[in-house]
Amino acid sequence: MRWLYLLLVFCILRVLLGISQAEDWPTYRHDNRRSGVTQEKPDLPLNLAWVRKSSVAPMMAWSGPAKWDAYSGNKDLQSMRNFDPAFFVTSVKGAVFFGSSIDNAVHCLDSKTGKERWVSFAGGAVRLPPAIDSGRVYFGSDDGYAYCVGSNDGKPIWKFRPAQSDRLIPSNGKLISPWPVRSGVMLSGKKAYFAASLLPWEKSYLCALDKDNGKPIYISENANMTLQGALLGSTTTVYAPQGRSMPLLFNATNGKAIKGVGGMGGTFCLLTEDELLVGMPANQKSSGNVIQIGDPSGGQAMLKFAGADRLLVVGEMAYIHQGRFLQSLNRIEYARLQKRTSDLGAQLKALKANDNKLRKERKAMVAQKKQPGVKGVDEKIVQVGGAIKDIEGQINSSRQSLGKCFGWETSCPAPYELIFAGGVLFVGAKGKVMAFDAESGKEKWSGDVDGHAYGLVYSDGRLYVSTSLGHIYCFSG
Repeated sequence: MRWLYLLLVFCILRVLLGISQAEDWPTYRHDNRRSGVTQEKPDLPLNLAWVRKSSVAPMMAWSGPAKWDAYSGNKDLQSMRNFDPAFFVTSVKGAVFFGSSIDNAVHCLDSKTGKERWVSFAGGAVRLPPAIDSGRVYFGSDDGYAYCVGSNDGKPIWKFRPAQSDRLIPSNGKLISPWPVRSGVMLSGKKAYFAASLLPWEKSYLCALDKDNGKPIYISENANMTLQGALLGSTTTVYAPQGRSMPLLFNATNGKAIKGVGGMGGTFCLLTEDELLVGMPANQKSSGNVIQIGDPSGGQAMLKFAGADRLLVVGEMAYIHQGRFLQSLNRIEYARLQKRTSDLGAQLKALKANDNKLRKERKAMVAQKKQPGVKGVDEKIVQVGGAIKDIEGQINSSRQSLGKCFGWETSCPAPYELIFAGGVLFVGAKGKVMAFDAESGKEKWSGDVDGHAYGLVYSDGRLYVSTSLGHIYCFSG
């Protein structure tokens, strides 16, 4: 019975101390919403466990934006297709996986030591990290294929290419298929989704395969699309970013295109639990960084955060970096107040228009010496004027309340990545990674890295950092 007693004590301690179990990070940004959120609690401070250094930086699909738009007079243009600046990782059951744009392969490392377990080669660059499920590894390549290999040995299980042509074209120093798989592979239920797309004047393919055998469930062919960047998914919809064009929505059951999300662009997107879409500006001519939250159904106005570099959503809270500060925001209350302010503004506009109309009527009546009519109009003008003052007061009150939706604010360098782990915000910046308490905003830990920290993963007690130099760092508690 002694073991039962010890087990009971352990369970009680686990509850009292709030110890969280280790979690996998099986796909890009943790889940199909690309939330970047895990409930596993970090054991801070962290110490450097190992580093896998690369002699060559990642060979990105696109070299970046123009530095100057002389036509519109914009400087510091945003990159709309910056989806592969580092070797992003996924982590499952003691193994770390990443795709490489250098050697056209997926690598598996031991999470404790960083030593390589196996390598599985493709015919082109692997630009997004593989998705892991049930002992299998799924990824896409610039050679136009989606692959499935074993997670223990990297041996091929199946591969599939929707395009029938073997044609190759030059792209940024390599030969690739005109239909590269630059969306990663997204797993949902029994399906493996991916897109093969590059040029709007070529066909684009959105595919759903049986993830066990790689046989197609459907292949949706479309024109005038440039599907690239990690796919996102809900139970009914597949969301596909396009870079310089707006994200597109597809029916997850049959692959039919539904609509585009106007006003957004880029390849950084995430989907909130209430299925609002977070995205970047519609084009790279936008002056300064802007992050937006919008309703893909079109039923709710966009929330725009000017000067924002990264945004993370955890339930009703949003964590935003603007200017030189990281801050917390109750996004639900903020959206409600902003909508109310907008509705009040519409009422105020209508009232002022009515006031102008009444004053014109009064002026005409005075000119015609219709004194009884003037008296009646004066009464209406007074009523409308009182309503205008009331609405203006409500708008001012609402605007003051908007400011109160922001919680803490703390100085923080511009992040290249932002994730949440069990009440801790990890920020990837230039040359360092930092941890902040999500409740108070206080900095709790920092570590140094070489390069820009574009990729962050927290899994099984370890923080993995992928940098622009191709290095992968592991910090553990």
